[in-house]
Amino acid sequence: MSDTPRASASPPNPPARQTTAYLKELFTQVGFTIDAKRGQNFLVDLNLLDLLERSAGITAADVVLEVGTGTGALSERLARAARHVVTCEVDPRLAQLARDRLIDCDTVGLVEGDVLAGKHRFAPAVLAALDAALAAAPGGRLLLVANLPYCVATPVISNLLALPRPFDSATVTVQREMGERMISAAGSHAYNALSVWIGAQCRSELVRVLPPSVFWPRPKVDSAIVRLDLEPARRAAIGDLARFHDFVRDIFCHRRKHLRGVLLRMAAQKTGDKEAAKRMVEEIFATLNFAPDIRAEDIPPTVFVELDKLFATAVG
Repeated sequence: MSDTPRASASPPNPPARQTTAYLKELFTQVGFTIDAKRGQNFLVDLNLLDLLERSAGITAADVVLEVGTGTGALSERLARAARHVVTCEVDPRLAQLARDRLIDCDTVGLVEGDVLAGKHRFAPAVLAALDAALAAAPGGRLLLVANLPYCVATPVISNLLALPRPFDSATVTVQREMGERMISAAGSHAYNALSVWIGAQCRSELVRVLPPSVFWPRPKVDSAIVRLDLEPARRAAIGDLARFHDFVRDIFCHRRKHLRGVLLRMAAQKTGDKEAAKRMVEEIFATLNFAPDIRAEDIPPTVFVELDKLFATAVG
């Protein structure tokens, strides 16, 4: 990786709209080139940045997590609304540009580096920054507000919901296909393990579909602004979050197969007794009044919660 560039002595001032022309001029001055592998697509419409902030319903008591600082255009807006902003940027070149832009924003803490320490784990530096910000904001909510890079959107949402202290709400731009998965109901073509994981804990809403033209560089697909609101009672009903998460993912590895066969294999693997596994599955189907040919994609999140508990009790 090249050395971290510094902004020139007189970088262009942020215009009323973060236009493509402005970004091109800024990046030319500091020698920055787009890294497509990191999902670097910048919103170039101030109206949509404002919509993202507005839709999040931020108050002066809240702590906001932003993933993908970019040039700091959204971070500036978040800083004006929230008590504290923790923003993460993996690209050191962009991190420096953002620092220059946010130099007077005392309520913003920028964490340079990957937000994830692995597929299923947040980076310790990010968690430490969030813990410190929340400790200094008693009674404040934790909000995720971000133009999420496509490459990390799923693990960021999934891992935040797995934390002991999850977000209270999330308002994010994501690839439209992922947005549809986040809000889809059982029986939908988009319904998958992520739909169940989110649906078992949150209310969800698609705020706006965004065409490629509102980003630079333009992605090849539509995007969407989605809002998720945690429902504590629904989340508490799950019980063992880690077990439920693993169970749902295991089931959806075979989403097109009949659930009966999938559960039989899983129960037999855990018990080592095919006959006992068959009895367990028959009892579960009778308890939940499942049709013999039901598939995972037909089961609503709340029923998945009951299925997980019954299965865990049956196999020990």
